[in-house]
Amino acid sequence: MKKLLLLSSIALSLVACKQNPYEISNEAVGSLKKTDTLKNILATLVADSISIDSLRTGEIVGLSTFDANKQLSLKIRSNFYGLSEVVQVFDKRYTTPEGIGVGSTFADIQNKYNIIRITPSIRSVSIAVKDKPFIFLIDKKELPESLRYSMQPLEAVQIDENIPVSQVLVSW
Repeated sequence: MKKLLLLSSIALSLVACKQNPYEISNEAVGSLKKTDTLKNILATLVADSISIDSLRTGEIVGLSTFDANKQLSLKIRSNFYGLSEVVQVFDKRYTTPEGIGVGSTFADIQNKYNIIRITPSIRSVSIAVKDKPFIFLIDKKELPESLRYSMQPLEAVQIDENIPVSQVLVSW
């Protein structure tokens, strides 16, 4: 019985080790879970540098993490209850299970997901996909001049397949 228990715990440990520490999923971004509060994230997050956004009352409302090269990696914002609500991903190491992340192309998104909406904003274009809590952003500077300043909704055929993703937003 003890051998079986030992083998089971070893097998579970091996499975846990294979989990991608940079995976973006419906429930988590790397080690950050959607049920984590910012205070919990501060206690558990291993990063080279963390910047804290707080109110005058001292309440933490957001965090930014930076990699060893001082490049912005993640930006985390909380809701009224202190839970992480929106995570902005800037780091190319973070990808969805389908392999899409910062640096992937619009064609990659089209091949892996069902795009439900393409919405321009002032500086970027948001690409929402079906049944996922994430939105892919592309920089408007990458669009043709005729589309760059428009705020009208876009069709997929208007976007060049080689335009890279500049950010991934995960909104819970």
